[in-house]
Amino acid sequence: MATFRKRLLTVTGELGLDQDQMDQIVAQAGQVLDDVTASLRTGQPEINEVRIGLASQAGPKPAPRAVIHPVDSLRAANELIEPVLDAVIETAAGLPDATCIFRTANQALQRSVLTRIRWSSESYLAFLLDRVRQAQMAERRRIARELHDRVGGPTSVVNRNLQLAKRYAEVDLNRLQEKVEVAYEASVQSMDALRGVATDLRLESEFNNLEQALRGFVSAMTDGSAVVDLAISGDESWVPAEALAELFLVVREALRNAFHHAGASTIVSHVDIAPHEVRAWVGDDGQGFDPASGRSVHGHGLTSMRERIELLGGKLVVQTAPGRGTHIEIFVPLSRKT
Repeated sequence: MATFRKRLLTVTGELGLDQDQMDQIVAQAGQVLDDVTASLRTGQPEINEVRIGLASQAGPKPAPRAVIHPVDSLRAANELIEPVLDAVIETAAGLPDATCIFRTANQALQRSVLTRIRWSSESYLAFLLDRVRQAQMAERRRIARELHDRVGGPTSVVNRNLQLAKRYAEVDLNRLQEKVEVAYEASVQSMDALRGVATDLRLESEFNNLEQALRGFVSAMTDGSAVVDLAISGDESWVPAEALAELFLVVREALRNAFHHAGASTIVSHVDIAPHEVRAWVGDDGQGFDPASGRSVHGHGLTSMRERIELLGGKLVVQTAPGRGTHIEIFVPLSRKT
């Protein structure tokens, strides 16, 4: 085993880098040696394939980073077979039944190694299928976020203005026309957004400036009822383009909630970008809400925002209470390659 460990350390790739994988492979090698030893005692290969399979399926599942690729299993097997056979030859040298000893050891070694590689490959396939399932679920959640953030807003505007138009139909034709025009413009925006989601489910490539996009959104939303303080500091080039786009959607959603639901007189939002992290917050002095209430108008939006930030490896914290305003703080770490 000492020789095997030394040989493993010289193997390039994952086996030479990941300690969790090294520990798993060494443990499997110990079980192979137990099989060979038991076979030599009885004089015939003693490999219980059913027991190996059951142990493989019933054992604790390794962490994703510790799952061993079948290619690496084969490479490890190559590093094990030679020292084991060398040890058998050295031990059996001069014995009258040396040939039988070597044949038994060789057969047991091959069966034990190949059986474990087969079951390891089955486990790796199951791991890949699970990762595919997780990716599919993540994609569904992402589509839900995109529909809510990019299509839901304009669609709600259409619905609301058509409701108002119906009210004004018999009492104020000028207001009726105004609401119909607003609904039409919002429907065009909704169709454009839906088309974008259907084609690439990503923020449109024209987005390239966080500060400009946020200031444009605030300008379009401001109606004079609230004082808005928006500040962005730092170099946006420090943030990967996809992360910058996600940050925009999250901060925009927080601002949208403040405009539409808070009833605030003051809305403050700062985004501070450093080479190693982004910190942002959106606060208002509005009516606040009970974060434990599933009926909150903020519910789905906050879930979407939190999921976006968590996918970036960050955190989103909400501090609010009825009558005490809302404060949303965002933290996203940035990994810098040197």
